Amino acid sequence: MNTTVLCALVSGCILSSVFLPSAHAAKTQPDVVRVDNGFASMSLGSRTLVGLRALRENYNAHSFEVVAFYFRDTSEGTPTLNLVPIFGTEKGKRKELYEITVGGGADCKLSDFRLLKPQGRQAARLVVAQRDPGDSFVAPGVVRFVYYDLVQNDEGVPGEPPLYFEEKSRANSRQAYCDVNDAFERELRMGVSSGQGL
Repeated sequence: MNTTVLCALVSGCILSSVFLPSAHAAKTQPDVVRVDNGFASMSLGSRTLVGLRALRENYNAHSFEVVAFYFRDTSEGTPTLNLVPIFGTEKGKRKELYEITVGGGADCKLSDFRLLKPQGRQAARLVVAQRDPGDSFVAPGVVRFVYYDLVQNDEGVPGEPPLYFEEKSRANSRQAYCDVNDAFERELRMGVSSGQGL
């Protein structure tokens, strides 16, 4: 582990500095990791994650996908596949999620994500975008970006997993969008897709 690791009081060791750029501070093209349908192995700095992206078919315009992350722990000799959960906040309380949902309607995605490789002192990062459907799936609305950093629990803090994503900040899009992927590209320069799926 390098010297940039900062240990949090409650959350284990954070693989980043405490600097959190805002959603609209992106000046260079981030290094986005594609997560395509099926299993994908992804190198994120000193860690290799496995992504699983699967379709929930509805046979209509509202099929959706579920994406989950894992890592293989070899520290105890026998390799063990571990879930990498996502800790966010809901109504002021910490909430643990086990997957991300990608979907919406036929014309617009209401939820998607981007997985970013670490850059300098910044940890690997997960950015989830979501907008409310409003009066219809095609009615443009404000997109909410939630930023999560990849955290490693090196000290074995009880109750925390060995590796997880922890919410660090939130921001809203400057403009209204039908598809959250348009907001990802136009405002954050993170491309028009998280990977091959629907």
